[in-house]
Amino acid sequence: MLRILLILFLLLVIYWAGRSLWRDLKEGLRSQRASSKASSSSPPAVTDKLVKDPICGVYCARKEAYTAIWKGRVYYFCSEECRQKFLASKGSAASSAG
Repeated sequence: MLRILLILFLLLVIYWAGRSLWRDLKEGLRSQRASSKASSSSPPAVTDKLVKDPICGVYCARKEAYTAIWKGRVYYFCSEECRQKFLASKGSAASSAG
């Protein structure tokens, strides 16, 4: 009789533990789905503007672009090579800014 009661008690404990674990897993999946929907629905924040290289037409981030100033205007370039081509085409009137 004592063995039967002990087995029933152990089965009851296993049932409660399994039920609690199942509830926790379901809640975790719900919160994970909600967070993934929220993150995928909003676009990433823009941190820098794109500028167009006047030599080759390639767009690049302004903070990573090479620059030159000509007649008081800043020009942005994708590479040092494009910057040098620009400076050569404008002559010595262009000043270097980075």
